[in-house]
Amino acid sequence: MSGDTVKLVNGQTNLLRTVMWGGATALLLAPAVAMQFTTEVQWTLFDFALMGVLLAVACGTGELVLRASDSLTYRLGAAVAIGTTFVLGVGNLAVGLIGSEDNPANDRVWAVLAVGVVGALIARFRPRGLSLVMLAVAACQVGLAIYADATAQDLPLRITVVLVTGWLVAAALFDRAARER
Repeated sequence: MSGDTVKLVNGQTNLLRTVMWGGATALLLAPAVAMQFTTEVQWTLFDFALMGVLLAVACGTGELVLRASDSLTYRLGAAVAIGTTFVLGVGNLAVGLIGSEDNPANDRVWAVLAVGVVGALIARFRPRGLSLVMLAVAACQVGLAIYADATAQDLPLRITVVLVTGWLVAAALFDRAARER
């Protein structure tokens, strides 16, 4: 280990895997359990299948990160980015971020995620580039809020603050990971 770089050993990596996949399983099972006790939660087979696919993609991406780097800081940055992406995507699919779920303006939310995905590919998943990509995604998130406000559509400020905070934390962690190298 050189400098301040924190590297994880196999046991810690296996623990992260267990927490990641176990957490995903718990998230998928939570609505099924809730449906046994309340009529407020009413998921269909399609809802469970879609959530299963989204969780598998998020955890699959997490697996790639675990293989790509031993740096705890890089892994934390990726976890925050993946988590923020998941919250943005699921929130938009479930209830829509701008107004209601059937508002066509919600299609613009996917552009924010596209900037992140394309940017990560261009950066080749290197921490310095990912830091810049997360800053760009945060700027896009702010741009989406400005668009919603300019067109008199409802995008609650607290949602924007939470998402922008996630992108900025990920940017800071990737920046630190780049400096640790």
